[in-house]
Amino acid sequence: MTVTVRTEPMPFVVRAARFVMTLQVAFGLVAIVSLGAAALSVLAPGPLLLVAWEAALLGLTGWLLGRFGTRATWVRWAVVALELLVVTDFVVLRLIDSGHLDPVRLLVTIALGPLPVLVLLLLPPSWGWFSQRKRTDAAS
Repeated sequence: MTVTVRTEPMPFVVRAARFVMTLQVAFGLVAIVSLGAAALSVLAPGPLLLVAWEAALLGLTGWLLGRFGTRATWVRWAVVALELLVVTDFVVLRLIDSGHLDPVRLLVTIALGPLPVLVLLLLPPSWGWFSQRKRTDAAS
């Protein structure tokens, strides 16, 4: 027996957040490859651990990106927490690397990456879409 699944389409704000996250993953893969090559050339544990940490964040972003279709509320909050972790990661790495934080560079980096995702996922249409579960005809 075939079960028909009726779902409403993903709202624009959720699709836009998913698109920005896709760009983050794509550019993150390029960065991981170049940073990984540089870290392997020096074979120091510090840069290799940094590449492993960034790869873990990137892998978690990609995994959560694939979970958007479940419409589970935990996915939305996990993405919000992850994007806040990305901002914290950037701030901490800049402070460790140079000892000071350039506010303009920080604002540009946040505005191009995590900020749009955070704003889009905290809007009411995304709240409504993530809080509804998929329904089947058999269940209704």
